[in-house]
Amino acid sequence: MDLELRHLRTICLLADTGSVTKAAAALSTSQPALTTQLQRIEREVGGQLFHRGRAGVRPTELGDFVLVRARSVLLSMDDLLHDITARGASPATLRVGGAGPLTIELSARLPEVFPNVPVHVRTEYSPKLVTDLVRAGRLDLGTTIDYVDRDLSTDGPLSWAMLSVEPLHVALWADHPRAHQPLIRLGDLAGCPWALTPPDGTGWPECFYLACQRAGFSPDVPYRLYDRSEIRDLIADRRAIAPCQSDFDTGRGVVIRPLEGAPIQLRHLLVWRRDSAVHQASDGIARLAREILRGAPRSAGAADPADGAVPTAGSGRSQGPA
Repeated sequence: MDLELRHLRTICLLADTGSVTKAAAALSTSQPALTTQLQRIEREVGGQLFHRGRAGVRPTELGDFVLVRARSVLLSMDDLLHDITARGASPATLRVGGAGPLTIELSARLPEVFPNVPVHVRTEYSPKLVTDLVRAGRLDLGTTIDYVDRDLSTDGPLSWAMLSVEPLHVALWADHPRAHQPLIRLGDLAGCPWALTPPDGTGWPECFYLACQRAGFSPDVPYRLYDRSEIRDLIADRRAIAPCQSDFDTGRGVVIRPLEGAPIQLRHLLVWRRDSAVHQASDGIARLAREILRGAPRSAGAADPADGAVPTAGSGRSQGPA
């Protein structure tokens, strides 16, 4: 038996689901048939690819080796098929995705750049997923975020436009000992319990821990919550403080204060494929996105990129800090 793309997709699906039963259902086949196919694949590669157990399947050392290469092959094939399809074509539909309200506002203005082209919009929990969907050709354009300490990749088919940089603040209860200060040093919060949102795949909360390390402490993080209203309630109940964006809800005795030196900065980005029809219009699309962000509430000292700085983007709400 020669390995085919469908076999590579099968072992990747098994690794992603961690279950023969779930993978069989996704492939519309039976569990015994999938098990037989896996055994044939393993004979072809010369070893066991997965440990089987009552909890499911997990890759062996050989399995990890094969999976890395299988995913690379599949991604290259997806890129090839996308390039063939998109070569020289103008978009019949613009597929736009993102992890925050900027996506919706930008989609409403895209007809200024692409008249009479229908726009389809989807929002996602994870900024990384948005980037992955653009890379795979399932989205034409994405609005996403990362953090200033991270380098934008210049490899592969993607292009980026930096739209704005937003310094993160801290949310505290109104009578917190530091709440009266107009500007707070991160190091002065070393003894406080923190509440954080889950990882977003683009550097959160790693950038928070790095900023704390630079400030000379390791933060106590007893709360990891997705729901920002739950985080706000924890703060109001004097149980935690949280890093936040400038438009965090300050009701019920919660205040936000800027951090001295802006030790954590969120970066709003536009991403697209260089081989897509969007590429030729990317400057105009980025201009629209920056206009939308400039219309949002701005922090003190924020400026236009033309003045050598970048605007705060409170409306670009996405998964990441509260």
